[in-house]
Amino acid sequence: MEIGFDMHPVAVFMVTMAASILVFSVERALLNKLHASTFVKRSFFNKSVDRIRIRGLPLISRYGLFGLAVFVAIPIPGAGVYAGTLLSWLMGLGWQASLSMILLGATVSNGIVTLSVLGIMEGINVIG
Repeated sequence: MEIGFDMHPVAVFMVTMAASILVFSVERALLNKLHASTFVKRSFFNKSVDRIRIRGLPLISRYGLFGLAVFVAIPIPGAGVYAGTLLSWLMGLGWQASLSMILLGATVSNGIVTLSVLGIMEGINVIG
């Protein structure tokens, strides 16, 4: 069975995982650059980031990095690689640990979506 652009489902899954790595890397680099060049000069942004980090510390200590993976794994709008990357940056989590947990969550989410699409396509083939 093939999906989108006559690609095998495994190839589509691998492309989405590569895109997740690219999105994480670019977004994290941009956030670091913006913070160093712009946000530091604006006390409002610094205070906001500090306030978010202080509020998030109990959640991070309670759920750890696994909570980040679960957040990214939920395939709904507003949760995913973009939001998970922003959340990990706001919480001050390390680059490597964030990437590994975001990829774990993205693997689950992309797997759910890929299997759903394949199931829908198979159902369409059975019906018509």
